[in-house]
Amino acid sequence: MLTGSYRKRLDADLIRWVGEGLVSAESATAIRRSLGQEGGFRLPALLGLFGGLLIASSVSAFVAANWEEMPRLVKLGLILISLAVSLGVSARLESRGSAGGADAAATCGVLIFAAGVALVGQMYHLPTDWPGGALLIAIGALIAAFLLRSNGALIIAIIAICAWTGGRWDESDGEIHLGFWLAFLPALWLAATRQNRLVHHVAVLAALLWFASLPGNASFLRFDYGLLAYGLALSALFVTLGAIALDRGGPGLLTACLPWGLIGLILALNVELVRILDAHEARPGTAIWLNYFAYALAIPALTGLALLGRERRFVWPLALALLFSLMVPLVFWSGGVASLPGKVVVATLILVIAIALVVAGAGGGVRRLTIAGSCLFAVAVLILLWQTIGTLLDQSLFFLAAGAILIGLASGARRLLAKFSRPTEAAP
Repeated sequence: MLTGSYRKRLDADLIRWVGEGLVSAESATAIRRSLGQEGGFRLPALLGLFGGLLIASSVSAFVAANWEEMPRLVKLGLILISLAVSLGVSARLESRGSAGGADAAATCGVLIFAAGVALVGQMYHLPTDWPGGALLIAIGALIAAFLLRSNGALIIAIIAICAWTGGRWDESDGEIHLGFWLAFLPALWLAATRQNRLVHHVAVLAALLWFASLPGNASFLRFDYGLLAYGLALSALFVTLGAIALDRGGPGLLTACLPWGLIGLILALNVELVRILDAHEARPGTAIWLNYFAYALAIPALTGLALLGRERRFVWPLALALLFSLMVPLVFWSGGVASLPGKVVVATLILVIAIALVVAGAGGGVRRLTIAGSCLFAVAVLILLWQTIGTLLDQSLFFLAAGAILIGLASGARRLLAKFSRPTEAAP
């Protein structure tokens, strides 16, 4: 859980532990040094990357300015020389221990290669196939990312893979593009070996976008409400994967699943609340095979989180929140969406989900969960004030009952947290 908040809390704890004699000053220094070596975009590397981008832009602008006057061989030679110089500088800087500078030079080289692919296609009037060009750029960027350990090249490779898949998906009118995984799995493996958070987030977002594209053009054009159930299950799966990684000390790549899953969860739940309160939009939608597929992945993962989680006060409230999230579409499919009890059930579920996320975030020290739960609760209350449940009297009674229950929970929270705080018995 190497987030900024975790580092700050750990630093404060180390100071206290050293003062209490629990940890030696040398050990505390070693811990801080080990965390400091675990990547992230440091300022020199970031500035070097921006410098590389400007140099690549300069080369592109120079070539474009003199493009018509240059013979083809000169054009091709400039591209190859620029590429060789960039990659050579990257290798030299890497050998001297300047990882940030090497990454910036490699990223510059990959951008020159990408521009070269487009320019060569234009020079020799090759058939127009921009998705194929994107795949070629992705392959070159993956090679550079592997050989030169460049995070920038890896990010470009993942973006190019998404562009290739998006182009093929659009050409086939939304058919599943399984070829995505042939190129993405090597990129995913490289991302898992890196400690760069931007790489992790880009890789997770690419996978999420592929799963989001599975329903196809037809479902998106008519926006069947079955998409919301699929989105909820997919978001719950990503939140579960991120939570398991946080709880079990898993790969940093998986922890990046948590924020993206939370974003999808909040959006889908709020849309569900809006539509069940609207008489014209309160309809169940079509249950397609993707709904069963997503639920078949989310429910076992959620069960594993609840049964195998180490930090009970973190995983149990979160598992409860995700379980209730998966129950929201079931209310629509039960046929009770037009009735007052159905509206009350969905509104109650969403408020309970928000509270459970806050409890999980507070119990596990995961600030993003606390923020997500607070945002969900605030937006849900605003929606309920905007679109009433039944009459205004019904709305008033709903808020009164919900507030009384929360006050009752607050009075018993200390006892509940004390129960969760009991240390588990060590396994023999």
